[in-house]
Amino acid sequence: MNRLSWEGPQVNRRLSSLLAGCLFFSACLTAAPFKGTVVDPSGAPIAGAQISVVDRVGVELQTVSASNGMFELKLADPLPAGWRLVITAPGFGTEEIRLDGAASPLTVKLALAPVVDSVRVVGSAIDVAASRQGGSISIIPSEEIRQSNLPMAVDLMRYIPGLAFSQTGAMGGVAGLSIRGGYPDFNLVQIDGVPVNAFGGNFDFAHIATESLDRVEVIRGPQSSLYGPYANSGVVNFVTRQPDAPLNLDVVAEGGSNYERRFGVSGGGQFLGFGLAVSASRTDDNGPVTNSDYRNENLMLNLTRRFARQSLTLHADFDSNSVGEPGPWGSNPYGYFTGIDTISRSKNNFGDYLVHYQADVSSRVREELFGTFFLNNNGYTSPYGFSYNKDLRAQGESRTIVSVSRHYVVAFGASEALEEVKNTFITDAGFDTFPIRRNDTAFYLENRFEIGHLFLTAGVRGEFIRTGAIPGDGYSRPFFPTQTIGTANPKLSAAYAVGATRLHASFGTGIRPPGGFDLAYTNNPALKPERTRSFDAGIERRLLRDRLSLDATYFYNRYYDLIVILGGDLSRLSYYQSDNIANSRAQGAEFSAQLRPSRWMFVTGSYSYLNSQILSLNGAGNLAPSPFSVGQELLRRPANSGTVTASFTRGKISANVEGYFRGSVLDVEPTYGATGGLFQNPGYANVGVNINYAMGHGLTAYANVRNILNQHYEEVFGYPSLRINFVTGLKWTLAGAK
Repeated sequence: MNRLSWEGPQVNRRLSSLLAGCLFFSACLTAAPFKGTVVDPSGAPIAGAQISVVDRVGVELQTVSASNGMFELKLADPLPAGWRLVITAPGFGTEEIRLDGAASPLTVKLALAPVVDSVRVVGSAIDVAASRQGGSISIIPSEEIRQSNLPMAVDLMRYIPGLAFSQTGAMGGVAGLSIRGGYPDFNLVQIDGVPVNAFGGNFDFAHIATESLDRVEVIRGPQSSLYGPYANSGVVNFVTRQPDAPLNLDVVAEGGSNYERRFGVSGGGQFLGFGLAVSASRTDDNGPVTNSDYRNENLMLNLTRRFARQSLTLHADFDSNSVGEPGPWGSNPYGYFTGIDTISRSKNNFGDYLVHYQADVSSRVREELFGTFFLNNNGYTSPYGFSYNKDLRAQGESRTIVSVSRHYVVAFGASEALEEVKNTFITDAGFDTFPIRRNDTAFYLENRFEIGHLFLTAGVRGEFIRTGAIPGDGYSRPFFPTQTIGTANPKLSAAYAVGATRLHASFGTGIRPPGGFDLAYTNNPALKPERTRSFDAGIERRLLRDRLSLDATYFYNRYYDLIVILGGDLSRLSYYQSDNIANSRAQGAEFSAQLRPSRWMFVTGSYSYLNSQILSLNGAGNLAPSPFSVGQELLRRPANSGTVTASFTRGKISANVEGYFRGSVLDVEPTYGATGGLFQNPGYANVGVNINYAMGHGLTAYANVRNILNQHYEEVFGYPSLRINFVTGLKWTLAGAK
């Protein structure tokens, strides 16, 4: 559906004084080692379990168990009252132990359970386990990432309920994401909490390499009450390898179809009181046709330092990738195809950086400071010449968390963000490029209540979005003065867990401010943010002694104030070339099942039903933008989709069979888009087999066969996906503990 003065971050005065004032806490307490081992019901060690030390204001320390199940923590001596140990591991139930009186070394036995939980995840400003939040949260853990042998995160995420990807062909092709029927620019994307969306919300998921990742977190439903703009449909957070793990080193090398080559090395541990994690990887692929080759290089560094009850975290991540752009070479309904484009190429360089300072001023008060920076440079070469796009984002944030009582925790904060875009095609009257800049001053409040089995979260965020003056283009766009828009976004979520049953529900709103081209190609000086209002509710039930988990969730999303280009019969609806008068909705249900009958077997499945509709424009009885009609489904939103995965581990062999399917979708003519015509793109199924064989001494050989049914399908009309293809490789792991 068609829609369409530099002011640096004004940091709150208390930020600098707080940072200086808290430093004296750094040497107040001594530390004592606390050791333990995490095992399964048979007594076998569990590697990669997440061990969190939690007090009244959140997580104090985190580490993971080594290959022998052992872990070690440096705890304050004397130990503050009320500290708890929370242990989670994929496929096992969460265990919580009071540290008061707990003896070291400690043995923790986890029961089998088909869950993936974590204490510190997206969806809340307060450290809250995913199982105690009212929203729909999915986590892809480190173990699954390592065992999958997939080089890019987009292929891991296809198995999350409610997510529909549309990728133009093979590896490196542009990959857009729709969450529960939302638009591709309605997803806030973060890397370690650093927002990495382009100006206007777009994000290409094709270039996130798995080598540097520890886990992937996805929350579905509007989250602008906490995260601000672009979180209309949900939030995706890519969490990189953590520096608090025991000493570890991973090396991977593989090759496969289309001359795919991948090499990666990652490692980290504790050194001289610092936590360090580093990763470097490179992936190359020649692609299925001429000029469809792909290259991705990624570097990542995480560094932490703890001072008693303070911590400082530094994060840096840089990715450089290049991909050929052969154009659509598949379905060609009108015969517009003239041959493979052998010239066009895209090159992308992006980096994200974080500084995070945390101090527990008392057992009830925590202060946090965040500084983030993101820079993305894109270049595109075509037969018509070279063009570029540059996105920049900087943000400072201050957050205070207060434990008012054991049943009530409140978080409040303020942030100042700057985003900027500069593009070859955004020009003034002299055809000179210029940047469009936008500042966002925000204040937010989140309340967390825990009353027996009820977990309730209520929050609101106020935004003051200021877009700088935009010069006229000498043709249709007049001079736009500086404009400020104020908005408030609330959220309410609840979870009620008793016995084997969990009820969950959430309500929230989201906003997407206009993008660079929305502002550059209009004569409307007062374009407003696009808005989302959403509700979901569901029930989760555990059966067979917690070995089976079933979940069903209903959701309803309403999209309004959508930007649409006007003309022809639509010109009577507005004085402008584009305006906020379009509407649509999406509703449906997600069903998932997870079965863990034994330690060596794990089966999951999901089915998502979606009903999406284009609604009438404001002021029009039954009118939608051409070539669409009222009541028509939204583009590339499958009504039916689902996944199934079966994993097995016996002795030296671990294997999984996994598949996903998508029903037919409404799509556009490949060469000219929606103006060239609408078509029904048939559905498909993709099944893969992945096998790992442990050869000993940390060395594992693996083989991964994808699209084993050799299906011909197009995720995006005109762009064929790969037929049957494979990779084989070796990976070596050195893991230990003190």
